[in-house]
Amino acid sequence: MKGKNFESKEKEVKIDQDIIFAKENVNTGRQPEVDYLKTLGVFTIAVYHVYLGFSQGYLMMPLKNLCVILTAGCLMFLMGIGMKYSRHHEIKDYICRGFLLLTLGQFLYLIRDTLPNLIGWWITGNKRFIARALLVFQSDILTFSGFAHFFLVILKKMKLSDFSILIIGLIMNFISYPLFRIMKSPSNYILSQLLAYFVLTDAEAYFPLIGYFVYVAFGYWLGGFYLRLSNKDKFYNRILIFLLPIVAIYHYIRSYYDIPLHPELYSVEHYCLSPGLDSIVRCMASLVFLAGFYKLDKILGKTPYFVWHCGKNLNQYYIISFVLTTHIYTFLNITRGEKFTEDFKYSDLLAFMILFSCRIIIDMNDNYIHFGIITLKNQKRNIVFALIWIISIISLIYIYPKVEIYANIWNGYLY
Repeated sequence: MKGKNFESKEKEVKIDQDIIFAKENVNTGRQPEVDYLKTLGVFTIAVYHVYLGFSQGYLMMPLKNLCVILTAGCLMFLMGIGMKYSRHHEIKDYICRGFLLLTLGQFLYLIRDTLPNLIGWWITGNKRFIARALLVFQSDILTFSGFAHFFLVILKKMKLSDFSILIIGLIMNFISYPLFRIMKSPSNYILSQLLAYFVLTDAEAYFPLIGYFVYVAFGYWLGGFYLRLSNKDKFYNRILIFLLPIVAIYHYIRSYYDIPLHPELYSVEHYCLSPGLDSIVRCMASLVFLAGFYKLDKILGKTPYFVWHCGKNLNQYYIISFVLTTHIYTFLNITRGEKFTEDFKYSDLLAFMILFSCRIIIDMNDNYIHFGIITLKNQKRNIVFALIWIISIISLIYIYPKVEIYANIWNGYLY
């Protein structure tokens, strides 16, 4: 299947082409430019994770810069837009979706980190494996997404406008770095990890709510306008004219000069918070990339199938690629030693093989196996969800007393 037309479905309403936003929702249906941006995010994250675990490949520098400009932030921005496009807007829907994402995250951490590293520790006795196995609880992107849904429920219950929610997200982001500088992490690591879901601590706090909620809020606010977008050409022309120069100039300045009250570029603090002006420019960059992809899709005349496939199966690509990468790394660590993974010469080939494997696994599952945590119903769902949380807690109780040094983003996971 070479490609399909996945144009946004518009309602049969009279549209004034001289205006950019209509009074009612006219830009419903699937948005091709969003699928392109999801595909870029999937590719960047999957390949970059391989580079982090193994040797750096040829695409390291451009991917490193993409991680600074886009990646996690843009995916959370797209999640915010997706909330507006969802058919389910009730408070209970947000709560259910949030709990589902938290549980899906726990399932990922069990099969990606805890299980393979426990096996590595049982086989080798190397304490680095048991330290990594403690990553059964962490502030990763799926867990953040779950808490973002819960926080949005609180704000919606307060009957705040979309713009007010955006302002709250900006305030949280702007105070995140000063708060980190003055706040001392709890001496107990478990407490520090629990706190890391919300603010940056010395634990595994990859995506604390305080830093990254602004992207969800921005997408949620913009999504209300995007549904009423009647003239994409005029809208994206203005985005490219006004925002592209700002993004390019800011990133150039940020790359060569320090900015007061902002962490060093490429530092752990920067990646975990992306605070202040960085967050605003990241939001602008997401719009610039959407504009570019809209123009590209218009030139091509149809959206390539692999773009539609990645857009539709974003979570599956993320989970499967990360699990494959971690399992391969752990297996080679056990059988060949850590020096082997450091000197590995085929990171680029491995990254593309993993992405290709994701596509095969997803299609096989859709066509033949039909396995999915989120598709389970009623009693089966309750049993599986309960087991995921029970196993997570038992794993924590078993692993925690055995760990001497905690593996997390601050020490490179003891690689």
